[in-house]
Amino acid sequence: MWLKRFLPRSLFGRWLLLLVAPIVVLQALLAYIFYERHWDTVTRRLALGLAGEIALLIETREIGTDPATMANLVIQMSQTLELNIGFEAGAAFPQNIPPLRRFSILDRMLVQALGERLAQPYQIDAQRDDRTVVVYVQLPDGLLTVVAPESRVFSASTYAFMIWMTAASALLLGIALLFLRNQIKPIRRLAEAADAFGKGREIMDFRPSGANEVRAAARAFLAMRDRIRRHIRERTDMLAGVSHDLRTPLTRMKLQLSLMPPNVEIDELKRDVDEMDRMVSAYLAFARGQNEQPAEPTDLAHLIDELADDVRRRGRELQVVMPEHLTLPLRRLSFKRGLANLIENALRFGRTVRVSVIRAEKGIEICVDDDGPGLPEKERHRVFRPFYRLDQARHGSGNVGLGLTIARDAVLAHGGEIALDDSPLGGLRVKIRLPV
Repeated sequence: MWLKRFLPRSLFGRWLLLLVAPIVVLQALLAYIFYERHWDTVTRRLALGLAGEIALLIETREIGTDPATMANLVIQMSQTLELNIGFEAGAAFPQNIPPLRRFSILDRMLVQALGERLAQPYQIDAQRDDRTVVVYVQLPDGLLTVVAPESRVFSASTYAFMIWMTAASALLLGIALLFLRNQIKPIRRLAEAADAFGKGREIMDFRPSGANEVRAAARAFLAMRDRIRRHIRERTDMLAGVSHDLRTPLTRMKLQLSLMPPNVEIDELKRDVDEMDRMVSAYLAFARGQNEQPAEPTDLAHLIDELADDVRRRGRELQVVMPEHLTLPLRRLSFKRGLANLIENALRFGRTVRVSVIRAEKGIEICVDDDGPGLPEKERHRVFRPFYRLDQARHGSGNVGLGLTIARDAVLAHGGEIALDDSPLGGLRVKIRLPV
Protein backbone atom coordinates (compact mmCIF):
# COMPACT_ATOMS: atom_id res chain seq x y z
CA MET A 1 0.00 0.00 0.00
CA TRP A 2 1.08 3.58 -0.65
CA LEU A 3 0.59 4.38 3.04
CA LYS A 4 3.54 2.13 3.98
CA ARG A 5 5.95 4.55 2.33
CA PHE A 6 5.09 7.21 4.92
CA LEU A 7 5.15 4.96 7.98
CA PRO A 8 8.27 4.79 10.19
CA ARG A 9 10.52 1.80 9.52
CA SER A 10 11.97 1.44 13.01
CA LEU A 11 10.13 -0.28 15.85
CA PHE A 12 10.64 2.78 18.06
CA GLY A 13 9.09 5.04 15.41
CA ARG A 14 6.08 2.79 14.94
CA TRP A 15 5.43 2.45 18.66
CA LEU A 16 5.82 6.20 19.01
CA LEU A 17 3.28 6.70 16.23
CA LEU A 18 0.85 4.39 18.03
CA LEU A 19 1.23 6.55 21.15
CA VAL A 20 1.17 9.98 19.53
CA ALA A 21 -1.55 9.46 16.93
CA PRO A 22 -4.39 8.69 19.42
CA ILE A 23 -3.35 11.59 21.65
CA VAL A 24 -3.28 14.03 18.74
CA VAL A 25 -6.62 12.81 17.38
CA LEU A 26 -8.20 12.96 20.84
CA GLN A 27 -6.91 16.48 21.45
CA ALA A 28 -8.12 17.60 18.04
CA LEU A 29 -11.61 16.23 18.72
CA LEU A 30 -11.73 17.77 22.19
CA ALA A 31 -10.53 21.12 20.89
CA TYR A 32 -13.06 21.09 18.07
CA ILE A 33 -15.95 20.09 20.33
CA PHE A 34 -14.92 22.57 23.00
CA TYR A 35 -14.49 25.31 20.40
CA GLU A 36 -17.88 24.65 18.83
CA ARG A 37 -19.88 24.00 21.99
CA HIS A 38 -18.22 26.07 24.65
CA TRP A 39 -15.89 28.70 23.33
CA ASP A 40 -18.17 29.69 20.50
CA THR A 41 -21.31 29.71 22.69
CA VAL A 42 -19.78 31.59 25.63
CA THR A 43 -18.15 34.21 23.44
CA ARG A 44 -21.38 34.71 21.48
CA ARG A 45 -23.44 35.20 24.65
CA LEU A 46 -20.93 37.67 26.06
CA ALA A 47 -20.95 39.59 22.79
CA LEU A 48 -24.76 39.57 22.72
CA GLY A 49 -24.80 40.92 26.29
CA LEU A 50 -22.58 43.87 25.36
CA ALA A 51 -24.56 44.50 22.20
CA GLY A 52 -27.83 44.44 24.18
CA GLU A 53 -26.49 46.96 26.70
CA ILE A 54 -25.43 49.30 23.89
CA ALA A 55 -28.84 48.87 22.22
CA LEU A 56 -30.60 49.65 25.52
CA LEU A 57 -28.53 52.80 25.92
CA ILE A 58 -29.38 53.97 22.39
CA GLU A 59 -33.10 53.23 22.78
CA THR A 60 -33.21 55.07 26.13
CA ARG A 61 -31.60 58.09 24.49
CA GLU A 62 -33.93 58.00 21.50
CA ILE A 63 -37.17 58.09 23.55
CA GLY A 64 -36.31 61.57 24.69
CA THR A 65 -34.97 61.05 28.17
CA ASP A 66 -33.94 64.30 29.83
CA PRO A 67 -30.18 65.00 29.97
CA ALA A 68 -29.91 64.59 33.75
CA THR A 69 -31.54 61.17 33.73
CA MET A 70 -29.43 60.17 30.74
CA ALA A 71 -26.24 61.26 32.47
CA ASN A 72 -27.21 59.34 35.61
CA LEU A 73 -27.87 56.21 33.50
CA VAL A 74 -24.48 56.50 31.86
CA ILE A 75 -22.78 56.77 35.24
CA GLN A 76 -24.63 53.74 36.59
CA MET A 77 -23.79 51.64 33.52
CA SER A 78 -20.14 52.65 33.75
CA GLN A 79 -19.92 51.64 37.40
CA THR A 80 -22.03 48.49 37.25
CA LEU A 81 -21.17 47.10 33.79
CA GLU A 82 -17.53 48.27 33.62
CA LEU A 83 -18.24 50.36 30.53
CA ASN A 84 -16.70 53.69 29.53
CA ILE A 85 -19.37 55.53 27.53
CA GLY A 86 -18.77 58.70 25.58
CA PHE A 87 -20.67 60.78 23.03
CA GLU A 88 -19.26 63.34 20.60
CA ALA A 89 -21.85 65.51 18.88
CA GLY A 90 -21.54 65.83 15.09
CA ALA A 91 -18.56 63.42 14.93
CA ALA A 92 -18.04 60.55 12.45
CA PHE A 93 -16.10 57.26 12.52
CA PRO A 94 -12.35 57.68 13.15
CA GLN A 95 -10.10 57.11 10.15
CA ASN A 96 -7.52 54.90 11.93
CA ILE A 97 -9.75 51.98 12.90
CA PRO A 98 -7.89 48.74 11.99
CA PRO A 99 -9.66 46.18 9.78
CA LEU A 100 -11.32 43.13 11.28
CA ARG A 101 -9.13 40.09 11.87
CA ARG A 102 -10.08 37.20 9.58
CA PHE A 103 -9.54 34.37 12.06
CA SER A 104 -10.53 36.18 15.27
CA ILE A 105 -13.46 34.64 17.14
CA LEU A 106 -13.92 37.88 19.13
CA ASP A 107 -14.25 40.05 16.03
CA ARG A 108 -16.62 37.60 14.34
CA MET A 109 -18.90 37.25 17.38
CA LEU A 110 -19.01 41.00 18.01
CA VAL A 111 -19.97 41.68 14.42
CA GLN A 112 -22.76 39.07 14.54
CA ALA A 113 -24.08 40.25 17.93
CA LEU A 114 -24.05 43.97 17.07
CA GLY A 115 -25.68 43.20 13.71
CA GLU A 116 -28.54 41.47 15.53
CA ARG A 117 -29.07 44.15 18.21
CA LEU A 118 -28.27 47.45 16.44
CA ALA A 119 -29.89 49.08 13.45
CA GLN A 120 -27.36 51.92 13.32
CA PRO A 121 -23.97 51.77 11.54
CA TYR A 122 -21.14 50.57 13.79
CA GLN A 123 -17.45 49.69 13.80
CA ILE A 124 -15.27 47.87 16.32
CA ASP A 125 -11.64 48.07 17.38
CA ALA A 126 -10.49 44.96 19.28
CA GLN A 127 -6.74 45.26 18.61
CA ARG A 128 -5.83 47.69 21.38
CA ASP A 129 -2.79 47.26 23.64
CA ASP A 130 -4.75 47.91 26.83
CA ARG A 131 -6.88 44.75 26.38
CA THR A 132 -10.09 46.67 25.73
CA VAL A 133 -12.71 46.63 22.97
CA VAL A 134 -14.07 49.83 21.49
CA VAL A 135 -17.47 49.94 19.76
CA TYR A 136 -18.29 52.99 17.64
CA VAL A 137 -22.00 53.59 16.81
CA GLN A 138 -22.93 56.31 14.34
CA LEU A 139 -26.05 58.16 15.57
CA PRO A 140 -27.91 60.93 13.68
CA ASP A 141 -26.49 63.63 15.91
CA GLY A 142 -23.06 62.27 16.69
CA LEU A 143 -20.78 59.32 17.49
CA LEU A 144 -21.37 57.03 20.47
CA THR A 145 -18.22 55.40 21.84
CA VAL A 146 -18.37 52.43 24.22
CA VAL A 147 -15.14 51.05 25.70
CA ALA A 148 -15.40 47.65 27.42
CA PRO A 149 -12.71 45.39 28.89
CA GLU A 150 -11.93 42.38 26.73
CA SER A 151 -12.97 40.06 29.54
CA ARG A 152 -16.56 41.28 29.07
CA VAL A 153 -16.77 39.70 25.63
CA PHE A 154 -14.11 36.98 25.64
CA SER A 155 -13.63 33.92 27.90
CA ALA A 156 -9.95 33.48 28.88
CA SER A 157 -10.67 30.08 30.43
CA THR A 158 -10.48 28.58 26.97
CA TYR A 159 -6.76 29.30 26.75
CA ALA A 160 -6.21 27.84 30.21
CA PHE A 161 -8.09 24.70 29.19
CA MET A 162 -5.99 24.27 26.03
CA ILE A 163 -2.72 24.96 27.88
CA TRP A 164 -3.49 22.48 30.65
CA MET A 165 -4.61 19.84 28.16
CA THR A 166 -1.48 20.29 26.04
CA ALA A 167 0.85 20.33 29.06
CA ALA A 168 -0.73 17.18 30.51
CA SER A 169 -0.48 15.41 27.14
CA ALA A 170 3.18 16.46 26.74
CA LEU A 171 4.00 15.21 30.26
CA LEU A 172 2.31 11.87 29.70
CA LEU A 173 3.95 11.56 26.30
CA GLY A 174 7.38 12.22 27.83
CA ILE A 175 6.82 9.50 30.43
CA ALA A 176 5.67 7.14 27.68
CA LEU A 177 8.80 7.94 25.64
CA LEU A 178 11.07 7.08 28.55
CA PHE A 179 9.23 3.82 29.09
CA LEU A 180 9.26 3.05 25.37
CA ARG A 181 12.99 3.74 25.10
CA ASN A 182 13.67 1.32 27.95
CA GLN A 183 11.57 -1.32 26.19
CA ILE A 184 13.36 -0.83 22.86
CA LYS A 185 16.87 -0.94 24.37
CA PRO A 186 16.93 -4.74 24.96
CA ILE A 187 15.81 -5.33 21.36
CA ARG A 188 18.61 -3.09 20.07
CA ARG A 189 21.16 -4.87 22.25
CA LEU A 190 19.93 -8.22 20.90
CA ALA A 191 20.31 -6.94 17.32
CA GLU A 192 23.82 -5.63 18.09
CA ALA A 193 24.80 -8.96 19.67
CA ALA A 194 23.51 -10.91 16.65
CA ASP A 195 25.36 -8.55 14.29
CA ALA A 196 28.58 -8.86 16.30
CA PHE A 197 28.31 -12.66 16.34
CA GLY A 198 27.76 -12.69 12.57
CA LYS A 199 30.91 -10.60 12.13
CA GLY A 200 32.95 -12.91 14.32
CA ARG A 201 33.34 -10.42 17.15
CA GLU A 202 33.13 -11.17 20.82
CA ILE A 203 29.80 -10.38 22.49
CA MET A 204 30.52 -8.51 25.69
CA ASP A 205 28.17 -8.41 28.69
CA PHE A 206 25.04 -9.52 26.85
CA ARG A 207 22.29 -10.84 29.09
CA PRO A 208 18.56 -11.37 28.44
CA SER A 209 16.59 -8.36 29.62
CA GLY A 210 13.37 -6.50 28.93
CA ALA A 211 9.89 -7.97 28.43
CA ASN A 212 9.28 -11.71 28.58
CA GLU A 213 9.09 -12.01 24.80
CA VAL A 214 12.40 -10.16 24.35
CA ARG A 215 14.03 -12.29 27.05
CA ALA A 216 12.82 -15.43 25.28
CA ALA A 217 14.30 -14.22 21.98
CA ALA A 218 17.61 -13.39 23.69
CA ARG A 219 17.79 -16.82 25.36
CA ALA A 220 17.03 -18.49 22.02
CA PHE A 221 19.84 -16.48 20.41
CA LEU A 222 22.33 -17.48 23.10
CA ALA A 223 21.33 -21.13 22.76
CA MET A 224 21.69 -20.91 18.97
CA ARG A 225 25.12 -19.28 19.35
CA ASP A 226 26.28 -22.07 21.65
CA ARG A 227 24.99 -24.76 19.28
CA ILE A 228 26.75 -23.14 16.30
CA ARG A 229 30.02 -22.85 18.21
CA ARG A 230 29.78 -26.45 19.38
CA HIS A 231 29.04 -27.67 15.86
CA ILE A 232 31.98 -25.73 14.38
CA ARG A 233 34.30 -26.91 17.13
CA GLU A 234 33.33 -30.57 16.69
CA ARG A 235 33.67 -30.42 12.90
CA THR A 236 36.98 -28.59 13.15
CA ASP A 237 38.37 -31.02 15.71
CA MET A 238 37.35 -33.97 13.56
CA LEU A 239 38.92 -32.54 10.40
CA ALA A 240 42.05 -31.48 12.24
CA GLY A 241 42.36 -34.87 13.87
CA VAL A 242 42.00 -36.75 10.60
CA SER A 243 44.46 -34.47 8.82
CA HIS A 244 46.96 -34.72 11.67
CA ASP A 245 46.74 -38.51 11.77
CA LEU A 246 47.46 -38.68 8.05
CA ARG A 247 50.77 -36.88 8.49
CA THR A 248 52.34 -39.82 10.36
CA PRO A 249 51.98 -42.40 7.55
CA LEU A 250 52.89 -39.74 4.99
CA THR A 251 56.11 -38.96 6.84
CA ARG A 252 56.92 -42.66 7.08
CA MET A 253 56.24 -43.11 3.34
CA LYS A 254 58.51 -40.15 2.51
CA LEU A 255 61.29 -41.65 4.60
CA GLN A 256 60.99 -45.08 2.98
CA LEU A 257 60.88 -43.60 -0.52
CA SER A 258 63.98 -41.53 0.14
CA LEU A 259 65.89 -44.71 1.09
CA MET A 260 64.90 -46.57 -2.09
CA PRO A 261 67.04 -46.43 -5.21
CA PRO A 262 65.75 -43.77 -7.61
CA ASN A 263 63.75 -44.84 -10.65
CA VAL A 264 60.70 -43.71 -12.59
CA GLU A 265 58.17 -45.46 -10.38
CA ILE A 266 59.75 -44.11 -7.19
CA ASP A 267 59.65 -40.57 -8.61
CA GLU A 268 55.95 -40.95 -9.42
CA LEU A 269 55.27 -42.21 -5.90
CA LYS A 270 57.17 -39.26 -4.47
CA ARG A 271 55.04 -36.85 -6.51
CA ASP A 272 51.88 -38.57 -5.27
CA VAL A 273 53.06 -38.38 -1.67
CA ASP A 274 53.97 -34.68 -2.09
CA GLU A 275 50.51 -34.00 -3.51
CA MET A 276 48.91 -35.82 -0.59
CA ASP A 277 51.06 -33.77 1.77
CA ARG A 278 49.84 -30.55 0.16
CA MET A 279 46.26 -31.77 0.45
CA VAL A 280 46.68 -32.55 4.14
CA SER A 281 48.27 -29.12 4.67
CA ALA A 282 45.29 -27.56 2.92
CA TYR A 283 42.88 -29.50 5.15
CA LEU A 284 44.74 -28.34 8.25
CA ALA A 285 44.66 -24.75 7.00
CA PHE A 286 40.93 -25.08 6.39
CA ALA A 287 40.46 -26.51 9.88
CA ARG A 288 42.50 -23.70 11.44
CA GLY A 289 40.35 -21.20 9.58
CA GLN A 290 37.27 -22.57 11.34
CA ASN A 291 38.74 -22.01 14.79
CA GLU A 292 37.37 -19.04 16.64
CA GLN A 293 39.90 -16.28 17.06
CA PRO A 294 39.19 -13.00 18.84
CA ALA A 295 38.97 -10.02 16.51
CA GLU A 296 41.41 -7.25 17.38
CA PRO A 297 42.31 -3.89 15.78
CA THR A 298 44.61 -4.64 12.84
CA ASP A 299 46.41 -2.32 10.45
CA LEU A 300 45.25 -3.60 7.08
CA ALA A 301 47.99 -1.70 5.24
CA HIS A 302 50.69 -3.42 7.31
CA LEU A 303 49.07 -6.83 6.76
CA ILE A 304 48.99 -6.38 2.98
CA ASP A 305 52.57 -5.09 2.99
CA GLU A 306 53.64 -8.34 4.68
CA LEU A 307 51.94 -10.36 1.95
CA ALA A 308 53.59 -8.19 -0.72
CA ASP A 309 57.03 -8.75 0.86
CA ASP A 310 56.47 -12.52 0.80
CA VAL A 311 55.61 -12.33 -2.89
CA ARG A 312 58.67 -10.19 -3.72
CA ARG A 313 61.00 -12.59 -1.91
CA ARG A 314 59.90 -15.26 -4.40
CA GLY A 315 60.82 -13.04 -7.33
CA ARG A 316 57.30 -11.89 -8.24
CA GLU A 317 55.80 -8.41 -8.09
CA LEU A 318 52.57 -7.39 -6.36
CA GLN A 319 51.09 -3.95 -6.97
CA VAL A 320 49.45 -2.41 -3.90
CA VAL A 321 47.16 0.63 -3.99
CA MET A 322 45.65 1.62 -0.65
CA PRO A 323 45.66 4.29 2.11
CA GLU A 324 48.65 4.39 4.40
CA HIS A 325 46.80 3.45 7.58
CA LEU A 326 43.49 1.63 7.80
CA THR A 327 42.68 -0.09 11.08
CA LEU A 328 39.91 -2.68 11.26
CA PRO A 329 38.83 -5.30 13.82
CA LEU A 330 40.11 -8.50 12.18
CA ARG A 331 40.96 -12.08 13.05
CA ARG A 332 44.45 -11.51 11.78
CA LEU A 333 45.61 -15.07 11.06
CA SER A 334 42.47 -16.31 9.34
CA PHE A 335 42.00 -13.15 7.28
CA LYS A 336 45.67 -13.08 6.26
CA ARG A 337 45.46 -16.73 5.22
CA GLY A 338 42.34 -16.11 3.15
CA LEU A 339 43.80 -13.03 1.43
CA ALA A 340 47.04 -14.88 0.79
CA ASN A 341 45.07 -17.65 -0.97
CA LEU A 342 43.46 -15.08 -3.27
CA ILE A 343 46.83 -13.54 -4.10
CA GLU A 344 48.42 -16.96 -4.72
CA ASN A 345 45.54 -17.89 -7.02
CA ALA A 346 46.04 -14.65 -8.98
CA LEU A 347 49.82 -15.14 -9.17
CA ARG A 348 49.36 -18.66 -10.45
CA PHE A 349 47.46 -17.55 -13.55
CA GLY A 350 48.51 -13.94 -14.13
CA ARG A 351 51.71 -12.02 -14.67
CA THR A 352 50.41 -8.77 -13.25
CA VAL A 353 48.56 -8.82 -9.92
CA ARG A 354 47.21 -5.79 -8.13
CA VAL A 355 45.65 -5.40 -4.69
CA SER A 356 43.67 -2.19 -4.21
CA VAL A 357 41.80 -0.98 -1.15
CA ILE A 358 39.26 1.86 -1.19
CA ARG A 359 36.95 3.32 1.43
CA ALA A 360 33.30 2.66 0.61
CA GLU A 361 30.18 4.25 2.07
CA LYS A 362 29.61 1.62 4.77
CA GLY A 363 33.00 -0.05 4.94
CA ILE A 364 35.96 -0.84 2.71
CA GLU A 365 36.48 -2.74 -0.52
CA ILE A 366 39.49 -4.93 -1.29
CA CYS A 367 40.02 -5.91 -4.93
CA VAL A 368 42.51 -8.53 -6.13
CA ASP A 369 42.98 -8.20 -9.92
CA ASP A 370 45.06 -10.22 -12.36
CA ASP A 371 45.58 -10.39 -16.12
CA GLY A 372 45.11 -14.15 -16.38
CA PRO A 373 42.59 -16.15 -18.41
CA GLY A 374 39.71 -15.25 -16.13
CA LEU A 375 36.86 -17.50 -15.10
CA PRO A 376 33.63 -18.40 -16.95
CA GLU A 377 30.68 -16.55 -15.47
CA LYS A 378 28.61 -19.71 -15.04
CA GLU A 379 31.37 -21.21 -12.83
CA ARG A 380 31.90 -18.23 -10.52
CA HIS A 381 29.32 -19.28 -7.97
CA ARG A 382 30.67 -22.86 -7.82
CA VAL A 383 34.36 -22.27 -7.15
CA PHE A 384 33.67 -21.35 -3.51
CA ARG A 385 32.47 -24.87 -2.77
CA PRO A 386 34.92 -27.01 -0.75
CA PHE A 387 37.06 -29.35 -2.91
CA TYR A 388 35.58 -27.99 -6.13
CA ARG A 389 38.18 -27.80 -8.93
CA LEU A 390 37.80 -26.40 -12.41
CA ASP A 391 40.93 -27.76 -14.09
CA GLN A 392 40.19 -26.25 -17.48
CA ALA A 393 40.02 -22.73 -16.15
CA ARG A 394 41.94 -21.42 -13.15
CA HIS A 395 43.04 -24.55 -11.28
CA GLY A 396 46.30 -26.30 -11.91
CA SER A 397 48.19 -29.18 -10.49
CA GLY A 398 48.52 -29.40 -6.76
CA ASN A 399 45.28 -27.53 -6.17
CA VAL A 400 42.97 -29.11 -3.62
CA GLY A 401 39.95 -26.86 -4.09
CA LEU A 402 40.01 -25.21 -0.67
CA GLY A 403 41.78 -21.90 -1.38
CA LEU A 404 38.70 -19.89 -2.32
CA THR A 405 36.65 -21.71 0.33
CA ILE A 406 39.10 -20.66 3.04
CA ALA A 407 39.08 -17.09 1.71
CA ARG A 408 35.28 -16.99 1.61
CA ASP A 409 34.94 -18.35 5.15
CA ALA A 410 37.46 -15.80 6.42
CA VAL A 411 35.52 -12.95 4.82
CA LEU A 412 32.11 -14.20 5.99
CA ALA A 413 33.46 -14.63 9.52
CA HIS A 414 34.09 -10.87 9.54
CA GLY A 415 30.57 -10.05 8.36
CA GLY A 416 31.79 -9.25 4.84
CA GLU A 417 30.97 -10.30 1.30
CA ILE A 418 33.08 -11.77 -1.49
CA ALA A 419 32.28 -11.84 -5.20
CA LEU A 420 33.99 -12.53 -8.52
CA ASP A 421 33.93 -10.19 -11.51
CA ASP A 422 35.86 -9.23 -14.64
CA SER A 423 39.11 -7.40 -13.92
CA PRO A 424 40.18 -4.15 -15.62
CA LEU A 425 43.51 -5.95 -16.22
CA GLY A 426 41.72 -8.50 -18.39
CA GLY A 427 41.57 -11.43 -15.98
CA LEU A 428 39.60 -12.09 -12.82
CA ARG A 429 38.69 -9.66 -10.05
CA VAL A 430 37.94 -10.84 -6.52
CA LYS A 431 36.08 -8.14 -4.64
CA ILE A 432 35.82 -8.21 -0.84
CA ARG A 433 33.52 -5.88 1.11
CA LEU A 434 34.15 -5.53 4.83
CA PRO A 435 32.06 -3.49 7.30
CA VAL A 436 33.88 -0.96 9.43
